[in-house]
Amino acid sequence: MLRDLRLEIWRRGGDVAVRAPAVSAVRNRAGSVGAATLGVTIDVLGGNLALRAVQPDRCVTSTLDLHLLRPLTRDFEVTGSPLRVGSTQVVLDAEVGDGEPAAGPCAVASLTFTRISRGIAPPFIESDGQERFTFADRSSELRAPFLQQIGCRVLDAQAGVVELAVEDYVRNSVGALQGGAVVALVDAAAESVASARMVEGAATQDLQLHFLELGRVGPIRTRARWLAGSPLDARLRIELVDTGQGDRLMSVAVVRLARFC
Repeated sequence: MLRDLRLEIWRRGGDVAVRAPAVSAVRNRAGSVGAATLGVTIDVLGGNLALRAVQPDRCVTSTLDLHLLRPLTRDFEVTGSPLRVGSTQVVLDAEVGDGEPAAGPCAVASLTFTRISRGIAPPFIESDGQERFTFADRSSELRAPFLQQIGCRVLDAQAGVVELAVEDYVRNSVGALQGGAVVALVDAAAESVASARMVEGAATQDLQLHFLELGRVGPIRTRARWLAGSPLDARLRIELVDTGQGDRLMSVAVVRLARFC
């Protein structure tokens, strides 16, 4: 998944940035880079920053809040920094820019990571020079819209029921559904409701997500509840359950769908 999104990680000392192209396959119903792709990119940045902050310990994403502020149609960069590094949690801020600083960020996000003690491990050595790491190789590209490429299947658009298998393409290093893929599945459920019940161009603008359990077996299935709103502006509660683990509740999100003015 990260290869086909053609993500690049740029590091210099303690600073990290993640860059990605705004290809047509990552656009949402409004024609802008969608919350799904932004969620993946932000989670990659957050993971890099958090791991550096807690080394030699490990960490997992526990919450992600994402707010899209203006349409994003150009190649973009995500930057961020730790706000607090504690004994149990790391809190981070992130911003998405498109090379137009005068216009302000295209999106902002905040993340928390739960710290997991790892005991004694070799020290992490930070390079003073600039480093660039690219996931992609020559064959990497999205050959379908991003949500379709990762395997999202809409079972009931009106009810926001979308399913995603836990396969290697979307797994993380511990064999569970990658945090960014969780965001993408939430966005897929929201977009399905928007397509069935809202005006053309309505898409995810705000998303608050709590990670409760790792999705290890799958398929992971969403269920959505319309909380309030109209065909122009609405709020949904979206739950993710791991059907392979007796419908164990995996994540909970509140999403605002609207059109950019």
